[in-house]
Amino acid sequence: MATQHDEPTVDVSAEPKDLSFRLELGDALAGAALLAFAVTFWVLGADIDDGGGYGVGAATFPRGIALLLGIGALVLLANGLVHLFGPPSGHLVTIGRPLHVIAGMGLMLAFAPAMRHLGYYPTMGVFLAALLWVADCRRPLHILAYVAGFLLFSKVVFEMVLSIPLP
Repeated sequence: MATQHDEPTVDVSAEPKDLSFRLELGDALAGAALLAFAVTFWVLGADIDDGGGYGVGAATFPRGIALLLGIGALVLLANGLVHLFGPPSGHLVTIGRPLHVIAGMGLMLAFAPAMRHLGYYPTMGVFLAALLWVADCRRPLHILAYVAGFLLFSKVVFEMVLSIPLP
């Protein structure tokens, strides 16, 4: 006599099924968000000490990335706005499980400040476990194995092999 083990199911009936909006609005929103990130990278890049010289220093790379990201974001934002106020293209962007997407974005935004205050290992452990839970990985032993494996990987590669201390 075999026993049947059912996977735990997640009740998604309370969550809106899909979130759909015009492609042009999606382009404008993505462009605005990327532009905000580019400005943030540019400002934070100014805080990096590059020795006081006028040549290429430690701040050059993040500021260069910020500049390229800002240019791409402006193009995406402008294109989205131009087409948003023109005739609709008829194309929709659909996001399945929008609450899960928002929760994942919130976790991503909280990671850096939490790491600054708590350190890398505790923050990454909680962050990765929470992100796996949001992504519907509901088996505690699997979550524990993934988190432990990633933290071990981080320790071996960054601290032992590359000699880069993690905060």
